[in-house]
Order: sequence, then C-alpha cells, then structure tokens
Amino acid sequence: MKNLDTQVWNTCGYVRLSREDGDKEESNSVTGQKDLIRDYLSRHGDLQERGMKIDDGFTGSNFQRPAFQEMMGEVKAGKINCIVVKDLSRFGRNHLEAGEYIERIFPFLGVRFIAINDHYDSLHSQAESDEIIVPFKNLINEAYCRDISIKIRSQLEIKRQRGDFIGSFAVFGYQKDPSDRHKLVPDEYAADVVRDIFNWKLDGISALDIAARLTASGIPTPMEYKKSLGMRYSTSFRVKENPVWGAGMVLRILKNPVYIGVLEQGRVTTPSYKVKRLVQKPREEWAVIENNHEPIIDKFDFATAQRVLAMDTRTSQAGQPVELFSGLIYCGECGGAMIRKTVPYGKKKYVYYVCANHKEHKACYPHSLRTEALESLVLEALQAHIQEVIDLDNLSKLVDSARLQQAIIQKMQARLDKKQAEIDRLHTLLRSLYENLTDGILDRNEYRELKKTYTQRREEAEQQAETLREEMGRELASVDNSWIEHFRQNQNITALDRRLVVSLIERVMVFRDKRVEIVCRWQNEFEVQAELLRMAQAERQVG
Repeated sequence: MKNLDTQVWNTCGYVRLSREDGDKEESNSVTGQKDLIRDYLSRHGDLQERGMKIDDGFTGSNFQRPAFQEMMGEVKAGKINCIVVKDLSRFGRNHLEAGEYIERIFPFLGVRFIAINDHYDSLHSQAESDEIIVPFKNLINEAYCRDISIKIRSQLEIKRQRGDFIGSFAVFGYQKDPSDRHKLVPDEYAADVVRDIFNWKLDGISALDIAARLTASGIPTPMEYKKSLGMRYSTSFRVKENPVWGAGMVLRILKNPVYIGVLEQGRVTTPSYKVKRLVQKPREEWAVIENNHEPIIDKFDFATAQRVLAMDTRTSQAGQPVELFSGLIYCGECGGAMIRKTVPYGKKKYVYYVCANHKEHKACYPHSLRTEALESLVLEALQAHIQEVIDLDNLSKLVDSARLQQAIIQKMQARLDKKQAEIDRLHTLLRSLYENLTDGILDRNEYRELKKTYTQRREEAEQQAETLREEMGRELASVDNSWIEHFRQNQNITALDRRLVVSLIERVMVFRDKRVEIVCRWQNEFEVQAELLRMAQAERQVG
C-alpha cells in the first residue's frame, strides 16, 4: 500500500474574495491569499502546485463560482487531488454545503483538503475534535455572512430612502455627480437624445420609427454610449453584434420617471443571502423619492407621453406618424371606439370614422364622419374652449383671491355638513332598528338585512366625508390654476397637430347628427373654477 505521508500531491490553491460580505482586510486580498498559500506549499515538499484558482468578487454563501467549478472539473478529471485555502471562510460560508464537500465529496474523490489558518488538514485530521470544530467554524462563517448581508441590506435601504443613487451605472441621460457619486446630474449629450425621443413621441412618431431615426443618425445605444465613456458595462438583454436602437430601448426611456426627477429604487430583491435569484417587489415596497434630482423632461410632457403610450392606437405604416386622432375618437351614442376606414373611389381615397360597435355587432347607429370634417369641427371646438378658459382666467383675476378661496371653502363645507347630516341620520336609523326588532315591527331577517344596508351606507358616507376634509386641506394650502397656462399658450392656433391634440384633448365624441363634442384635459378643474367664480361674483353682488 502507498504511504500517504510520502505521497506527492497535485495541489491547487483556491482563492476567493467577496465585495459583498465585508472582505476588506489586506490579508484577505487576492495577493495576500496567494502569497500565504504559496508560502505554505514551499514549506511542504509533498505538495506540488498545479494551479491557482481565483474567484474575485463572488459570495461565499453558495458554490456556484466559475473558478471553483473549474477546479472541481480538474479534480474529477484526476488532475488535482489536493486543495489548499487560506481558511474555511475563503472556501465557503454555507455551513451545510461546505460540510458536504469536506466530509463527503472530497473523501469520496480522494481529495486532500487543507485550510491553513484553521490548522485543518484532512490527511492528519483529529477525527473526534474535527467532527465538532470544523462544522462549528463553518457555522460561524455562515452566521457572519448572514449578519453582513442583513447590515448591507439595511444600509442600502437607508440610502434609498434618503434619495441616494446606489446603482452601478447612471441611467441614459444622466451621469453620477463627480463630487458625490450618489447623486445624478444630467449628461447633456445623452439628455438631448432623451429630449428628442420624447418630442418625437409627442409629435406622433412610433417607438419603432424613433429607433430607426436614432440608428440612422449614428446615435450610440445606451450600452454603447456607456462603453464609449470607458465604463465596464454589461446588460442582461440580448446584445447584437452591431448594436442598433430598438423599440424596446425607446419605450424603456419613455416610461422611466427618472427623467422628471423621480428616483425609483429597490424594485427587485433576492429571497435571502443564499439565494441570488432576483424577484420583483410589490410597487408599494419600492423606494420612490420625488424631486430627487434635476429633471430632463417637463412633467406635463412626461404625463402626456404616458397617456399616448396607454392609448389603444392603430399601428401606423413605417416612417409615417400616428394618425392625428388615433386613440381619441369615440361614438357619442354608445360610447364605444370609432375606427378609421379608407375607401378608394376612382383615383381618390376617402377616409372617415365609423362606429366600431355598428360595424362589428350592429349594436349602434350606422353613422360616420369624414376626417376633413372632423378636423374642422374639432379645431373649432378646441378654439372655442381655449377662449372660454382664457376668459375664465381673466375674470378670476378680477376677483379677490382670498375671497375666491373663501367661496371654495364655503362650498366644500356645505357639502361636508350635508354629508355629516347623512351620517347622523344613518346612526339614528341603526339605533332604532333594534327597538323595531324588539317591538315586533321587524322580524330577525329584516333586521339583519336593514342593519347590513345602513351600516354599509354609513361607512361609505364616512369615507366620502373624509375625502372632503382632505380636499379642504389641500384647498387651504393653495389654489393651483397652472393648468390654464397650457391653454393660454395655444390661444392662436389655426391648425391641429398630434402634439396639440394629445396635450389638450381627453377624447372626441362623434354623434349621428354629425355633431362633435370634445372633452378637454382638466375638464373638471374648468367646471369647478367656473362654478366657484359664479359663486364669488354672486356673493360680491350681495355684499
């Protein structure tokens, strides 16, 4: 039999360094571990170095590490039969898996295992003591890993909540502030590209055509732009050999609120420090900080872009802008969508809108309207509404703002008093139900049914009253009429374009008598403002 004490062992040193579990001591550096292992090998003539495997930047909580797996492949191929590490924590911090390798896998494969600083050598192990000490040390190493993981998660959450950017790379359009890497500042070159993307979308250009424009103009993709700045950037998305802009890239930019100064972080997490699989967190658990950094895109333009993206619009032909009213036309009779149809007649083409419900289900009137007539009617209606808004604003400025706010509060207080009276009445009815039951006026089934009905109505009324109180609080804070400026800026329009339509119009209603009504954005604010102005004027006349 071969004497194990004189056997020459084909030895591989194994080095692991993790940025995640707090391995910052100089002795734990890659160089420090390699020097220690080679010094040990030089003092033991039976250990012949056959390689040094290094996992730099990999956690010890699992064994899915490239260099470790490569080393195990050489073990199974018979090239290595001895492994040397600085200590058990460098080998791994999962006590169950570490124990499985040390106690079962390595002995089965005939591998000698040495942990230098823990004075462990499987060839000369003290069976009874090592059965206790080695698993205990592995358990301590795992507890350390778990403790560090908890501390890091907690510290990162604190940073997220105070608005510190903790990502490895800034989103396209921004860069990390040179004086504070946790703050975002605009990158003017990329920010201009982002502004172009939003402007093109608001002008009615599809995401696919925007991507084609960017590629044709030689604008580098977000990944290529980061690499051009010398960043070691990688992505989980599939990368083509010659990167070009795609619709998905454009849509991710259009949907990202970071461009209006909102920082959203903590959207994904891992189940535990052992499991590195990413899982999506519920939105209410995200760290969302408003007004966190300088915006690139105006909030109104961003909100309009989200409206456009949410519309169920028809796909336009490549290179052609989206149709002027796409996603905005509805039947005034049934409320359903109206669809755009093109009918060739001779050498001309006639385009008109028809009720989809009638066309598909014969469930509405067979009415239609030519696009030329529709554009003319919508333009006329929008011009009239813009003038109404401006006239309302001019009249409002003649009224004392404090007096107008007082009128607003009085109206809301009257509604609140009426709601409170309803709540009190329901309380009284609930109290009287039991008396009616005991007096035999109501049987038990009637009592239960009425009690359920009155209780539900009371809860609804209390919720409505709370909503009114919140509205009063907001009204006392300020009277915001900034929406009026969007109409005033367009008081001299003579034609419609896609950007104007989606910015000011919520929907267009077409009736069978060829009548067209538009519902503009901020319609409720307009109606409330008009009513409050009438109230204030009436109060002034009485006063």
